[in-house]
Amino acid sequence: MSDPRQDLCDLALHVYERRLTDAAGGNFSVRHGDRIYCTPKFAGARHWWRIRPEMIIVTDLDGERLGGDGEFSREWLMHLRIYQRLPAAEAVVHAHAENVMTFASMARPIPPTSEQTERWGTVELCDPYPSHTVELAESVVAALEPRAHRLPQYAIATLIPHHGITIASADLLQGFEALEGIDQSCRILAARAAFEAAEALRALRP
Repeated sequence: MSDPRQDLCDLALHVYERRLTDAAGGNFSVRHGDRIYCTPKFAGARHWWRIRPEMIIVTDLDGERLGGDGEFSREWLMHLRIYQRLPAAEAVVHAHAENVMTFASMARPIPPTSEQTERWGTVELCDPYPSHTVELAESVVAALEPRAHRLPQYAIATLIPHHGITIASADLLQGFEALEGIDQSCRILAARAAFEAAEALRALRP
């Protein structure tokens, strides 16, 4: 396996440049053996996701810091709880994807829109709690646990109302694929709604 710290840096910038997260937040992590590697606080707001390997936080599975120059991400506890409670999860992607955020804002689940997105099923909502809290971390895990049996074959996801999406997966590439595919579903659903509204208006015309 390549250095997970460099993989995280590469993925974070790629996700940001594809508008699958924003400068305001999001965080990414991987588990490698008995170590967890997580992107640092302010990676987007201060660094525009151009982070360096030495900034990646390294901990053990109890959350004890082992290395890294950065500060702990504000949603670090959510990542830690997922790894502690979902043994098959090897990567976590938490993002504020452009199209996903419409559904997060409206607190609407995201159904699949194509044969390619069926594998993730409908992305349901977790219970809402304030950002950066223990309660939110526990809520995210509780929403993911019923689908944990699908790991590692498929990524699993939950939508956090008014916040963003969290995906647990077998590796970073699988997590990225799910993030991009689910965001595409949101774009298709919005376009479909606009098309159907236009068709309904045309039907009302004399």
